[in-house]
Amino acid sequence: MPDKNTTSGFGQFAAEMRRRHVVRFALGYAAAAFVVLQLAEIVFPAFGMGEGALRLLVVAVGLGFPPALVLAWVYDITTEGIKRTTDGDQTSPVLPRLAVGGLLIATIGVTGALGAYLAEQGVFEPTAGAVPDGPTVPPVQTVAYEPGTPIRSIAVLPLDDFSPGSDQAYFASGMHEEIIAKMSLLDGIRVVSRRSVMQYAGTTMPMSQIGQELDVDVVVEGSVTRTSDRTRVTLRIVHAESESDIGTLQWDREEVEDVLAFQTEVAHMVVHELDSDHEETLFANTVATVEPAAQEAYFKGKYQYELGTDEGYRSAFDHFETALEADPDFAPAMAGMAGARFLIGLDGPDTSEEDFAQARREAQAAIAMDSTSMEALEVLAFIERSMPRVMGELALIPAPESVPKTMHVIRIPGESDSIMVDVGAFDTTWVTAVTSLGERIEEQVRLKTMNLENQSLRRETFQARQFMSSGRYGEATDVLESIVEDDPQASMAWEMLARTHVTSGDPERAVSVIETWHDTGASGAPDADRLAGLYTAVEQDGSQGYWSWQLDRLESMEAEGLPVPPSEIAAAHAALGNADQAFAYMFEALEQGDAGVLSLRSDPVWDDLRMDLRFRELGRQAQVMRFSPTRRSPRGGRGR
Repeated sequence: MPDKNTTSGFGQFAAEMRRRHVVRFALGYAAAAFVVLQLAEIVFPAFGMGEGALRLLVVAVGLGFPPALVLAWVYDITTEGIKRTTDGDQTSPVLPRLAVGGLLIATIGVTGALGAYLAEQGVFEPTAGAVPDGPTVPPVQTVAYEPGTPIRSIAVLPLDDFSPGSDQAYFASGMHEEIIAKMSLLDGIRVVSRRSVMQYAGTTMPMSQIGQELDVDVVVEGSVTRTSDRTRVTLRIVHAESESDIGTLQWDREEVEDVLAFQTEVAHMVVHELDSDHEETLFANTVATVEPAAQEAYFKGKYQYELGTDEGYRSAFDHFETALEADPDFAPAMAGMAGARFLIGLDGPDTSEEDFAQARREAQAAIAMDSTSMEALEVLAFIERSMPRVMGELALIPAPESVPKTMHVIRIPGESDSIMVDVGAFDTTWVTAVTSLGERIEEQVRLKTMNLENQSLRRETFQARQFMSSGRYGEATDVLESIVEDDPQASMAWEMLARTHVTSGDPERAVSVIETWHDTGASGAPDADRLAGLYTAVEQDGSQGYWSWQLDRLESMEAEGLPVPPSEIAAAHAALGNADQAFAYMFEALEQGDAGVLSLRSDPVWDDLRMDLRFRELGRQAQVMRFSPTRRSPRGGRGR
């Protein structure tokens, strides 16, 4: 049997590791690190510390591991305190080299693991928003936040689910949608649509970058932790441009049974924290008492519904049916059942007129239960708009030839006269959905008709309008670029494409679009003199210069007798801060049935005028128009 003098260097090293308790220390360090990180994940959000702080803690814990191993090798904890470990009976000169090699391997392993983690988090990726092989987005410049600064626009990011088992995604999703829906009712704030913010789920981007991309003043992020007996919601409200915390809100409740009322309370507190000039009665009496079991089934149904699969729709239908069994007067659940039935019929191989008719009856029943339910209003509106398109294409029923007039009287704030509007004159087919129930119908009908319709230009322009009306400018840009590439004569698409870049804060790319349009020689494109004026205007005044140029161009076209939608001139005046002219043209647009009125709530050019009483009245009228019958407007704007 070999004696200790012939034991290998590695064997001596392993024995020395055991004697110095290094392995035991390493296991203890890993266990302690795990506990600290788990606690940080729960505690950090309560103090307004986001994912950036958690990542720094991970890096610190990882980089601290190799030095800690060195200390464990050199020192030992005894009953008499921390003492240097004796060298023991070492006979091999290889041992010190093995110790150094082991430390080096540990350091490389930890550093490599951290590098892989940071790469997965996107730390080494190009700055979000940069255009490969094209113009680069300028770095975001933060500015100091001044408390009391008016908040005109806000984006609520998807809420993280920190529940044990991560099994409350449906609850977090429902909470997220409800906060956006409630805040969208406010007259003085533009709230970015739910679909526009979904791309930021789990993001590690700086708030300033998100604020720039969405063109908002404030970003709200947060998390939900829910168990069988406790619900915690934490929200952090950030002024995007300065990345300053406006406030952190936290709710920690036992056995939340009335989830809808709780969601309304959360939305109200967010608005209150922003100190916006809103009506205190806005949220009063907006939530009827609903059985807890019905609410739980409803949220599970919506989560399945949003999966967008036939199996998901069928599962959602069952959940909505369960909700109605628990509470027969729960309008959103009835609307959900109507939407699920409609979508099952839309995707099914044996589509029948009766399936669609039954879905419509259920949507009408939801309205009868609650005429103010946004879900019920939207599902019925989208089913009614979709039936002529889908069923007409499928030869199930003929499309209606006309829509009866629906006269609506509007009183303009500050004016003695009123105007009478034919609500049925508005083409509302391109209006985007607000609720998840309506969103899925809108999306699936668009996909269905894209395969059925032959009018490619009309279809794609329609799709781009929907993207723009919900603030999805990146997706609108992709569609519009495809249109003008295939058909340079599509004047409307060129104009919309330039508008998407200006709205996204990139007037230079808008100039490039107009320049390319001019180079095609297409009819309607700006001539060389007008293009030169655009160069000068944008160089001197940026986005404001573009709008000055656009206003001059539109007014010249109008003077020449060319058809120009009043809403476009109104938007240019609004962007330039000409309030009286902007509202005068927009009320004219309302009277003429110009569908541009419907973009008021989502268009950033109106942000500075949102507190004006005239804007509030226009916003209310636009809400009425969203659910009106649909008919092609005789003066809806320029064509190709």
